[in-house]
Amino acid sequence: MNNINFQNHLIKFSTILFCLIPIALISGPFIPDLFLVLIIFSSFIVLFLKKDFSIFKNKFFYAFVVFWLILTINSFFTFNFSSIKSASLYFRFFLFGIVIFLLISYNKNILEHLLKIFLLIFLILFLDATYQFIFSKNLIGFVYDNPHNFRITSFFGKDEVLGSYISRFVPILIFLIVNSQNKLIKKYKSVLIFFYLIISFIVVILSGERTSIALFFLFTLFLLFSSINLRKLIIFPILLSLLIGGSLIYFNETLKNRIISSTLNQLGVYEGSERLVLFSKTYEGHYKIALNMFKEKPIFGHGAKMFRFYCSKEKNITKELIDVNACTTHPHNFYAQFLSETGLTGTIALFFIFFYILKEFSINLFHQIKFRKQKLSDEAICILSVFFITFFPFLPSGNFFNNWLSIIIYYPLGFLIYLIKYKKYNV
Repeated sequence: MNNINFQNHLIKFSTILFCLIPIALISGPFIPDLFLVLIIFSSFIVLFLKKDFSIFKNKFFYAFVVFWLILTINSFFTFNFSSIKSASLYFRFFLFGIVIFLLISYNKNILEHLLKIFLLIFLILFLDATYQFIFSKNLIGFVYDNPHNFRITSFFGKDEVLGSYISRFVPILIFLIVNSQNKLIKKYKSVLIFFYLIISFIVVILSGERTSIALFFLFTLFLLFSSINLRKLIIFPILLSLLIGGSLIYFNETLKNRIISSTLNQLGVYEGSERLVLFSKTYEGHYKIALNMFKEKPIFGHGAKMFRFYCSKEKNITKELIDVNACTTHPHNFYAQFLSETGLTGTIALFFIFFYILKEFSINLFHQIKFRKQKLSDEAICILSVFFITFFPFLPSGNFFNNWLSIIIYYPLGFLIYLIKYKKYNV
C-alpha cells in the first residue's frame, strides 16, 4: 500500500469516527473521547506523511499553547493527580477542533453525511423523549425516576443531559442545513428548519432542564438579531414552539412545577421569602466558595478540577454552605470555575472569547441597521451562536473540564476555521 492510499484510508477512518461522535456522545464520555483520540492520532499520521503542519502556524494556536502551559504548570503545583491529568491532557480538545477542519478540507461531503446523522438523531430523540414522557419509559424500556427533580433523559439514561445535548447541537444542525449543497435539502430547507426547531424545543421542554431552555432562547434570539435570511425562516416556528411549549407547561402539572414553580421558589420569588436568590441557595453557595478560592489565589487559581478538593477541607466550608449542598465537583458556572481554578489568567481568555463574539454580533447588527444587509454569512452566524450560548456568563453551566462537555464545546471549532479559511465567514 503506497503513501497516498494509506493516507486516504486514515482520512476515511477518521471521517467515519467523526460522524459517529454525535451518536457516541449519547452513550457517555468514554466512547466519544476514544474516538477523539483515534481521530487526532490518525490525522497526525496523515499530516506527518504530507509533511504539512501549516495549520498550526497561527496566533490562535500559539495563544492556546500558552494558556495550556499555564494551566498545566499551575496544576502540577497542586500535587493532585486528577488536576494534573485533566490539565495536561486538555490539549487534545483544541487539537480535535483543528483536526475537524482538516477532515472537512479533505472531504467536503463530510458535512452532508453529518447532516443526515443529526437529522436522524434529533428525530429519534424527539420520538423517544415523547414516548418516555407519555409512558414513563423510553422505547427500549428504560425507566428513570428522580424523586427530587423531574427529568426526561431518553437514551442518555441516568445522565440528565438530553436538553443540553439538543440545545447545544441545534445551532450546528441549522448550520448544516443552511450550508448543504444537496438539491433536496436546499429545496426543503425552510421545511427542515421549521420542523426541527419545533421538535428540538419540545424535547428541551420535556427534558425539564431549565438552563437548556434558556440556552435555546438565547440561540434563537442570536439568530433573530443577526440574520435577515434566517429571521424570515425561524420567526414562525419560534412562535409556534412557544405556543406548544407554553401549552405543555400550562396543562401538565409536573412540567409546570419543575419549570415554573420550582424556579420561582429557588429564586426566592414567593410570599415569605427573605430575599431574592441567585438561581438557588445551592448555586449561591457554589459561587461563594468559588469567590473565596479566587481571593486566595487570584492570579493563577487553585488548579483545574480543584473545586471539590477545596470543598473537602472542613476549614474552607461553613455550616451554612454544607446545609445548602454547595460542595460539588464544580461551581456550575464557567466564569466562577475559571476564577477559582485558573485565576485571572484563564478568566481573561474566557472573557476575550465572549467579547469577540459580542463584537462580531454588534458589527453585523450595525451593518443591518445602516446598510440593510448583514456582514456575516448565515453559516458563520449559526456557528458563532454555538459559542455565544456556551460562553454566556449569566447562566449555570457544567464542568468546563468535563470530557463529555469539552467535546461538545470544541466540536464547532473546526467548522469556524473552515468558514474562515474558505472565505465563507462573511457575506
